[in-house]
Amino acid sequence: MFFGKERFMEWKIEKHQIRYEEDGKVLAEITFPYYKAEEKVYEFDHTFVDPSLRGQGIAGTLVEKAIAEVRAQDGKILPTCPYVKEWFARHKEEEGILYREH
Repeated sequence: MFFGKERFMEWKIEKHQIRYEEDGKVLAEITFPYYKAEEKVYEFDHTFVDPSLRGQGIAGTLVEKAIAEVRAQDGKILPTCPYVKEWFARHKEEEGILYREH
């Protein structure tokens, strides 16, 4: 589902970050560094959406894009960012990708 400006956004996808920039300024991003590289566990530790873009579903899109990147690596996710924790609480169908400490 796309809202407003989101359908025209060009996302920059890097190894542990997805972001959107305008004129060199980051307006939306999610970071997911390794928590345990040897086990392919990524920590979703930071999500940001500039106030000018809030309310358009962009943060959720960032989470979904990052999940897709982790899935492509057969990885797992440890959510530590409050927004990401809340997102997973609302999307129980995605719980299978979450990392569980043994």
